[in-house]
Amino acid sequence: MNWEPTTDEEIAQNVRSLVATAQGSQPMARELGMPIDLLDGPMTVAQARIAAALNSQIRTHEPRATVASITVTGDSDGGLAPTVRLA
Repeated sequence: MNWEPTTDEEIAQNVRSLVATAQGSQPMARELGMPIDLLDGPMTVAQARIAAALNSQIRTHEPRATVASITVTGDSDGGLAPTVRLA
């Protein structure tokens, strides 16, 4: 965690926090983060839902960010890894 980030570093840091936070885990900000229930279902559906939820979370909680792309890759064990690229 960079305690004195530039504006761009602060935005990227906040987006990383949104991706890594489970929704409901933050007292006083229960809507912050990724909904856990999106992980259940067919992989392609879960990937699309995660990407849409990330886009919504970023627009809501870090409006300074300009998202270039969001990809969610899956592995053979069912693991999903989101990647957010900022413009």
